[in-house]
Amino acid sequence: MTGLVVGAFPDVIQHGRYDHHLSIAKSDGLSFVIGPLAQQPSPSNPSLLSPRPDLKGLSGTEWSNGIVGLISSTAVYACCDSSPVTSPEITSEVDWAMHMGVPAVMFPPPPTSDPAALDNYGRLVTSTALKVAGSQTGVWIAVNFTPTEECYKAVSAVLMAAEFPSTVSLNLVFQPGMEKEYGLDSYLVHLNRMIGLGVVGVTLPTDGFLTNKKGYPTLSKKMQAVVEFMMKRGGGKLRWVISGGKAHQPGGEDDNVMTDVGEQQSSSSDNQSGYLHYLQYLFHIRKRPSVVSVLDNDEAVAERGYLDYLQAPLQPLADNLEFMTYETFEKDPVKYRNYENAVLLAMEDGKEEGKWVDGRVNIMVVGAGRGPLVQASLNAVKRYNEKNRESRVTPNMLAVEKNKNAVVFLHSRCQLEEDWVGVVRVLSCDMREASVSPSDLADVVVSELLGSFGDNELSPECLDGAQLSGLMKPNAVSIPSDYVSFIAPLSSAKLHQEAKAQAYVSTDPGAGPMGQPFGFLRAMETPYVVRTHAGTQTHGEKECFKFVHPREVGSFKEDDNQRFTKVAFEADGTYGLGLGSGYLREDVGMRDIGKDLDGREGGGKGGIVVHGLTGSFDSLLYKKKYGDREEERISIAPGTFSVGMFSWFPLFFPLREPMFLPAGGKMAVSIWRIKDDKNVWYEWAVEVEDGEGRIVGKSNIHNVNGRSYKVGL
Repeated sequence: MTGLVVGAFPDVIQHGRYDHHLSIAKSDGLSFVIGPLAQQPSPSNPSLLSPRPDLKGLSGTEWSNGIVGLISSTAVYACCDSSPVTSPEITSEVDWAMHMGVPAVMFPPPPTSDPAALDNYGRLVTSTALKVAGSQTGVWIAVNFTPTEECYKAVSAVLMAAEFPSTVSLNLVFQPGMEKEYGLDSYLVHLNRMIGLGVVGVTLPTDGFLTNKKGYPTLSKKMQAVVEFMMKRGGGKLRWVISGGKAHQPGGEDDNVMTDVGEQQSSSSDNQSGYLHYLQYLFHIRKRPSVVSVLDNDEAVAERGYLDYLQAPLQPLADNLEFMTYETFEKDPVKYRNYENAVLLAMEDGKEEGKWVDGRVNIMVVGAGRGPLVQASLNAVKRYNEKNRESRVTPNMLAVEKNKNAVVFLHSRCQLEEDWVGVVRVLSCDMREASVSPSDLADVVVSELLGSFGDNELSPECLDGAQLSGLMKPNAVSIPSDYVSFIAPLSSAKLHQEAKAQAYVSTDPGAGPMGQPFGFLRAMETPYVVRTHAGTQTHGEKECFKFVHPREVGSFKEDDNQRFTKVAFEADGTYGLGLGSGYLREDVGMRDIGKDLDGREGGGKGGIVVHGLTGSFDSLLYKKKYGDREEERISIAPGTFSVGMFSWFPLFFPLREPMFLPAGGKMAVSIWRIKDDKNVWYEWAVEVEDGEGRIVGKSNIHNVNGRSYKVGL
């Protein structure tokens, strides 16, 4: 089980000694301490800080890992209320933080009630974000979280003014009793919206905890649900902070408790920081099965290194995949099981149609890679024969693969694996140019050419090409039978930041720092494969494009695989509660909460910032024509997600400029799939209407003529 990263935010740093506080915090299992950067400015020169008594007590590593520095609230608010909006004191504090390499500096909460002061505050944050860019110091904004429109508008205004810099994140301070005042449903809905702005931490004040019968801190059931929600959404990347003074004094003979943060702990002898029992309580919630099942399953563990990491989509026709890429995909426990089941269903239908009277089935795996679908198909034949002992069939298996290195692997399996020997043959060529003898024409064509958006790795062109090459019998079936792409708006400052950062990446990885940079336009007009995490899918996904295989004879047209659709996303006051970051199965219980709240007080009252679109797919592998009409599917769309499958992450389509979707407003997404003789590409645009139907925002069409990104045929 992954642990929690928890820090202490004491009321007072005694004698200005960070070394003392960090030492006792770490002895109790905490990871960092938050406190003022400055003792106080030098009386003679505000731009200089006074000498520190703790400089020799802390190493550079302890400063860079264990201290988050507070920017002076007095100095910040003075700048917000006056002109000019600069401060020697703030400058010296930030300079000191960068000099010491602290991981973050934290601003006090924004002044939400004064628009002019909020503008000045936004300028201070922007200036500081630019100053620390390129260093290891980030900027946190403390946010006194309330489930209100005022809170979200203030924070989003600051971030939009700063153009959502990658160095800025939010630390939400949960105010005691807010979950009671506004209700749990409203609290969760507005938290879900705030996550899209980039939340790095959550602060729990000690006076927000209740006291149990033995004097230990506990939380109300509603606040427990809030903490659990944030743990599941934030995972191991979220920082937890316990702030304030020691508000609980446990005592008695049962005072010793076992925890995950050390050996047996005693409040009387160990709890030097005053925060040990709060930390223990957070670990208690972290160990709940409902949290463990989300954060510690095999897929979650495998995906940790990919969270919010942008990757260029694979181009399997233009490039040959590497050994490790094949190996990673082959570890999926769900995909190949479902494919095996689909082949079995197709064979059972074939029996009903009298296809196997000669005792032979021709199965062709196109784009065979290293052969996992070949093995899945052989397993399906074996299962079929076990069920139909009086009408067993012999498989005639062809593996078609263009990657000459993968072909070596296939040939090796044909010689070394018993169930492959004499059964599987390898055809080394592009499936669109293959030819076989009449006796080898396929009864069943199996492929795994799908991309994150269904058709973005050119499955339509490949499978149409295979059909036109004459590889299939007239009554052959394809697995998959069809696939549908889906699109939805996504609020994610983090992914928008990551996309902008691609502008400085070299177009030639081998050229190093002398290479031509990607450039802003290209970076913001490229769709990226990403395991979305720090974001919120704001609406249920809508269908875009559908492709069916095999095609009807005579139905092929030159531009057949070009597509256009325009889908509308109506007002959703839940901000997509239950849809998470646009990946994994939607939480039906949370969706029900949102539906109950939508349109009531606390729901549907505010807008949300949209940074891009998230693309996914759902594929029908095969559906039986006879009997129980059983079917097998694979999907990464939240509404139908194949639990346990991790071969695909969503496709993120960034917007060059974030769009604000107002309360009661509607967003229309236009998306094109266009091709020429050499390439296929997508173009996309969004349009925003307010609650009265007036157009209040309209983006440019992204990636016109494939100028920034295309997939080679």
